[in-house]
Amino acid sequence: MSENAPQSISLDDLPLSQLQSIKSQLESEISEMTSAFSQMKQAQSAFRECKNCITSMSETKDKTIMIPLSNSLYVPGKLSNIDSVVVDVGTGYYVEKSTKDAAKYYDGKIEYVQSNAQKIQETVEQKQTSYRGLLDVMQYKITQQRQGAKPAGVSA
Repeated sequence: MSENAPQSISLDDLPLSQLQSIKSQLESEISEMTSAFSQMKQAQSAFRECKNCITSMSETKDKTIMIPLSNSLYVPGKLSNIDSVVVDVGTGYYVEKSTKDAAKYYDGKIEYVQSNAQKIQETVEQKQTSYRGLLDVMQYKITQQRQGAKPAGVSA
């Protein structure tokens, strides 16, 4: 067996205090991963909204639209060029792309985020299964402790 191979320890062999520590760690990991999953879904929704805006641009050519200057300040305007858009590619960089290329860019982003969200979801499900198994072992150990702590001559 190699020195770097992980060793497995049966939960039944661990004291209740260590099981409680593992339980807290699992709860924390599940919470963090659930939050990450939620953020992935929000990002995916934002990318879908961008893609929807690109596909609906042809309907708004030469029509008056409201252009946001801030979260609550708008001015009327018209789109004069619907053949290209400027895409925020991250970390303060913007790239001009054709609407076709921009739509492909957002499709790729949506797919990438979806695959990562799926991986996170699978990991969360595995951790939740481990958590439920840990709770079962803890409940068994607590029951054993209670039965061992009863005075002699007392039956349940």
